[in-house]
Amino acid sequence: MKIKNSKKMFTAAFLMCSAFFVMNAQEEKEFTINVIPVVEFSMLQIEDSNFIYSPSATLQFVRTKNENSNSRGPDKIAGYASYAQDIIEKMQFHSMGAFGKVVTEKNSFLGKIDIRGAKPFESYKNLEGVLMYGRELVKNDSVTFTVGGGIAATDTGIKIGEIDLFVIPMPMLYFAYSGKIISSEIEWIGLPSVRFVLLPEKMFRLQGSCSLAGLDLPSDLRFDCALCCYPVANGFLKDLFYISAGISNNINKFRIDLKNSIKYQYYCAYGEISITALTIRAGYAFGGKQTFTVNEEKYSSKYNGGIFAAIQGMYKF
Repeated sequence: MKIKNSKKMFTAAFLMCSAFFVMNAQEEKEFTINVIPVVEFSMLQIEDSNFIYSPSATLQFVRTKNENSNSRGPDKIAGYASYAQDIIEKMQFHSMGAFGKVVTEKNSFLGKIDIRGAKPFESYKNLEGVLMYGRELVKNDSVTFTVGGGIAATDTGIKIGEIDLFVIPMPMLYFAYSGKIISSEIEWIGLPSVRFVLLPEKMFRLQGSCSLAGLDLPSDLRFDCALCCYPVANGFLKDLFYISAGISNNINKFRIDLKNSIKYQYYCAYGEISITALTIRAGYAFGGKQTFTVNEEKYSSKYNGGIFAAIQGMYKF
């Protein structure tokens, strides 16, 4: 699909969601509806005069039943559609994704699909998707616990005879805890991820996340840890405005075709300032490696390092 066609598709999706928002304005007493566009641009220096440029756009939609609603519809409907590019010299890599979730009482149904590559529709191996069902077992002021399962479609690299094993069963797990000392989330939908905040109500907080970007450990262990300062004690900016400094391990993977790909893994020391609607991050990337897969053979070399910067803007309608 050509880039201009992709842009038309996501513009159409934005207009459809906006129209849906207007048509459902009369349901304000029954539901709260939000449409949230997000745009981001980042760059990574990989050589003295060579950069990876990464523009992206995401459109999020959330429809939540209000507490006193008499509607019999789902308690929550959420989803997003996204499109991103990674540009290396004259090469362009595309990423397209969609996610949907429906929550009814203690039951959750969700689906997700991602398509990536220089030629994203070249093969089913460029596709990753999950279809899951979860059941909420615990829900109170401090703990949420949901378990379930489903199927995942992905290029596992496993063959049975001459047939690729592309669809596999997958467990689903979600656990969240909220307290004065720590707030945390553990989520396993596809590959597992963990997020936490130490001292979530204080001015200075330690925030972190960890997830798997693949099964090539330890280099595919993505993490981010930052010391954050929330200087506004009261008002609407209390938990929205912060300044932070941290370190992260990042992984960028680009599939050229079915047998050739590029991966950059690097550590990054950074500073960040955010008012939620606008976030700016900049730092220095170092200490990683670049891996080229050519005809299914891997060749690795050290990544010498370079500057890194990103800016993100969002708005909630």
